[in-house]
This record gives sequence, structure tokens and C-alpha cells, in this order.
Amino acid sequence: MPLTPADIARVCRAPLQNVESAWPRILYALRQHEIEGDLSEVAAAATIAIETARTFQPIHEAGSTAYFTRHYEGREDLGNTEPGDGARFHGRGFAQLTGRANYLRYGGLIHVDLVTDPDKALDPDNAAEIFALFLRERGIERLANAHEWLSIRKRWNGVNRATGLPNGWDAFNACVVGLLEVLHV
Repeated sequence: MPLTPADIARVCRAPLQNVESAWPRILYALRQHEIEGDLSEVAAAATIAIETARTFQPIHEAGSTAYFTRHYEGREDLGNTEPGDGARFHGRGFAQLTGRANYLRYGGLIHVDLVTDPDKALDPDNAAEIFALFLRERGIERLANAHEWLSIRKRWNGVNRATGLPNGWDAFNACVVGLLEVLHV
């Protein structure tokens, strides 16, 4: 039995209307990038719930211009080489796309100029396709099929030095456990 928007909304505590709007787009993008299976859908739904602060909509990363500048300005690993890049290319979407290099790369992959207009990463269809590409490139389908939930979260968001766990782990894990129960897995 596949996951329904109602299941996802209830388990991940997201607004049903938002899940009903986003989930078909996500499923379409996953299929377009040959990511299939109930466990991949669990990984996708739980990740989106956490990355969007349970809104289940493409969002701006939480923070101010000063915050983005402090954390992202001048970061060559993100391709932020021009003044203002830190704030301009902060996280957006379902995947929280971050950094000039990523906006350039993923914009090219989806044939949308995200560098000139970074807010195009907030368009639900663009955000869904970027999200699916992130899943494919990070090997999330394989990890989901192996029930490597901790590894999935680490690949997505890294590890909190204070706890040793990935950022958002507890909320992500709660969504995963609840969605697996829905699927009787």
C-alpha cells in the first residue's frame, strides 16, 4: 500500500493541504529520475518534512542576511566567490540548495537559470526536480532499501558536533518510524 498525503501529513505533522499539493510533484520527479519504491518514498517524505520545517513546501532557509553572510560568504567549497554570494545563494527549496556552484549546476541540470534568479528554486516543480536529483546523487535509494536511515540523514545534512548525530535526526527518525509502520515494513 503506497504512502498517501494523509499518511505523510499525519505522521510527519505537516499540513495536509501542502502535502497534497507537493507529494504528486515529488513522486513525478522521483520517477523521472528512476527512484522508486516504498522505502525511497519514506526517505523522501521524512527528508522533506525536516528540510522544510514540516511545512512540506519549498522554503527559504531560516536565517538573516547577516547569518547567511557569516556562514556562507567567501566559501569556495560552495562556489561563493563574489561579494554577496553567501546571502544570495542561501538554502532554498525542498532540498535547501545552497551556494553559487550548486545553483549553477542544478539550474543547468533542470534547464532553469537559478543564478540570475535564485528564487526559481522555490518553484514547486523546480524544487521537486532538484530534490530528486539530490536523492539520486547521494545514493538515497540504495540506503533506504538497506534501512540505513542514519546514513541517509548524514548524507543530507551532516553531523552536529555536540551530539554526534545528524542535524534533525530525532524528527527525521520519528517520521521514518511512523511511515514504516503505515507501510507495515
